[in-house]
Amino acid sequence: MNYIKLIKLLYSYNIIEKLLPSYMVVKTHSLARKYFLANFFKTIPKTQFIPDKIYHKKLWHLTFQFPLMNSAGMFKNAEGYDLISAIGAGGYLGGTSTYNKRVGNYKHHILHPTIILKNSKIAINFLGLPNLGDEILSKQIITKHKMKNCPIGWSISRETQINEQQSLDNLIKSLWLYHNKEQIDFIEINESCPNILISTHDKNNALAHRLEYISTHFLKKRERPLPITVKFSNDLSINNLKNILKLLLYYQFDGIVLGNTSTNYKAICPNVHTTEQKLFNYFTNKFGGGVSGQILKQQSLSLSTNAVSLIKQLNPNHEFHVIRSGGIDSINDIMQSNNAGISLNQWYSGFFDNYIKYEDNVYKHFQSVK
Repeated sequence: MNYIKLIKLLYSYNIIEKLLPSYMVVKTHSLARKYFLANFFKTIPKTQFIPDKIYHKKLWHLTFQFPLMNSAGMFKNAEGYDLISAIGAGGYLGGTSTYNKRVGNYKHHILHPTIILKNSKIAINFLGLPNLGDEILSKQIITKHKMKNCPIGWSISRETQINEQQSLDNLIKSLWLYHNKEQIDFIEINESCPNILISTHDKNNALAHRLEYISTHFLKKRERPLPITVKFSNDLSINNLKNILKLLLYYQFDGIVLGNTSTNYKAICPNVHTTEQKLFNYFTNKFGGGVSGQILKQQSLSLSTNAVSLIKQLNPNHEFHVIRSGGIDSINDIMQSNNAGISLNQWYSGFFDNYIKYEDNVYKHFQSVK
């Protein structure tokens, strides 16, 4: 049985949910995810699909061949560019990585716990940013055949298991490592990961300090036009959004990404399918982690739409873009983003939901829908 058929069997018919206790369901899902991704990274598309020029999006000095690409977390260790570019993705985003290597989360004898709740169209993960570390990853050859109009981005995060100053200094080191890597076209700084306890609601203005530090020690010293965006959680409030945008513009960042997964379990739980609430409560109580999937799409659209409106009011003196990430899984989502003035879209759970159906034609399918 090939890996796609196995995943369809596991996730389309809820077999394991009916037969196994909650702990074993999580363990099985987590192992199946690893098997799927290991094989997915090795996939060689039979044909190449190049989107029509009418779908191209120009951000900064870069052209993205389609307004949709993967979000951070799909290719943590620089895998998959040749696959993702060949099937028509707008761009490629590696990471999220950290300066030091991370094994990721291991809890209740499960490494990188994750689960998919099919009826609710959501996924929950407690991965903890496993990656090889930026000193290694910045030396990786992402591709030997970089495609025109499929830019390469990289997502990085500071480390919270060390003190704030050291984590900032390491983040600056990571920024320079990727700045000096010719293949990298843009960088996304992750301020949103719920699995390493990053907060965007600092009462002591720690976020402002971090942005100022990055601006002083990196942005103002860049030696090439390398756009830097910052990613924030889907749980961000509109009130905080305006303050954050003012900071990003003042310190000359190039864009904002909204938003990552959610940890607002109380708000999400009533929307979980009745057959899956037991698993949802089990996972969030035992592991925590971030929720992704369709349930995030209205909030990500609202945040991003408000960000576009606020940017117009703030009238920046440099090019600044709003990128939407969260719950995207259909061409209608792309159309809504475009109508709202959102520059680019990222997907993760929605990609795999569609990939199971359309495999290498996933981006081609999006362009065939009228």
